[in-house]
Amino acid sequence: MKSTPTYRLVVHAAALFAAVLTLPLLYVGGSVTTLHVGMAVPDWPTTFSENMFLYNFWNAPFGVQVEHVHRLYASAVGLATIAVMLALLAFEPRRWLKVLGVVAFLAVVGQGVLGGLRVRWVSTDLAAVHGAVGQAFFGLLVALCVFTGRDWLRAAGRDEDRGNLRAASMVAVLLVYLQIGLGSWLRHFATPSALWMHSAVAAVVLCYAAWLAWHVRTATGSASKEGGSRSLRGPAWVLAASTVVQVALGVGALVLLWPLDGTARPVLAVQAAVRTLHQTNAAVLFAAAIVLTLRAFRHLAPRAAVAEPRLAEDRPASRLEPAARDREAFA
Repeated sequence: MKSTPTYRLVVHAAALFAAVLTLPLLYVGGSVTTLHVGMAVPDWPTTFSENMFLYNFWNAPFGVQVEHVHRLYASAVGLATIAVMLALLAFEPRRWLKVLGVVAFLAVVGQGVLGGLRVRWVSTDLAAVHGAVGQAFFGLLVALCVFTGRDWLRAAGRDEDRGNLRAASMVAVLLVYLQIGLGSWLRHFATPSALWMHSAVAAVVLCYAAWLAWHVRTATGSASKEGGSRSLRGPAWVLAASTVVQVALGVGALVLLWPLDGTARPVLAVQAAVRTLHQTNAAVLFAAAIVLTLRAFRHLAPRAAVAEPRLAEDRPASRLEPAARDREAFA
């Protein structure tokens, strides 16, 4: 029988560092879109035909500085992701998590290529996809933080999923990412249909996040601390609170952007900050929904699965081993 994986600080720290480093990158990348400087540097992977890492951008125009800093920062996130992959391959005994580390590396490489092709092909469509994929990559790093954290690894019995929280939290992930996709569409194309769709789904996400936070609180009210389901409350309330902030930033961005008549106007500093913070805060919502979902699947189970360990005490040990191996495979 395999032993339960132990907490490894170096692995968890690497994943946490990469995730924390990626969140500001989303703001920097969002600033490129907000300030309309996505094509300030017209070539890739070089910068004005020079090596990207040797180019002197300090005296360049502001738009070039913003786009070039975005490229340099993205390279730093790529290096951090490589460190995560190497830490998982070297110290992590769970094979599926090693594979996920390789997937993260391939994802960050793909995201970089996607951004480069957006420049080479002068494609607004790819720019929108690049923005949405960046959020998904951040979500993957957040998931790695959960999988390598103490909460996931600690040996704990499962509580009964009385409120069907696993399915409810997964719906939150899908709703938030749908809204991220609509937001990317709106930011890059600014069509009336994109605005109304984005606004409608925002209302749904706000109501759902508030209900889910309350539902998690009531459904886990009688849960034992040993079962771990109480750890769902934190991400549920972060999801609800960040959704309120998100709606406020969205309303502010709309007011500062009005009228939406398609006329090109200079973007003031406060307008750029509010609009880009609105885009970046969506990643906080997404992260909270992911943590909530993963913890729900880790600490909650159907009634039959919760009752099984109690009945298993009366069974011969030889009949328990296959089930034990199945439970530990995803530990």
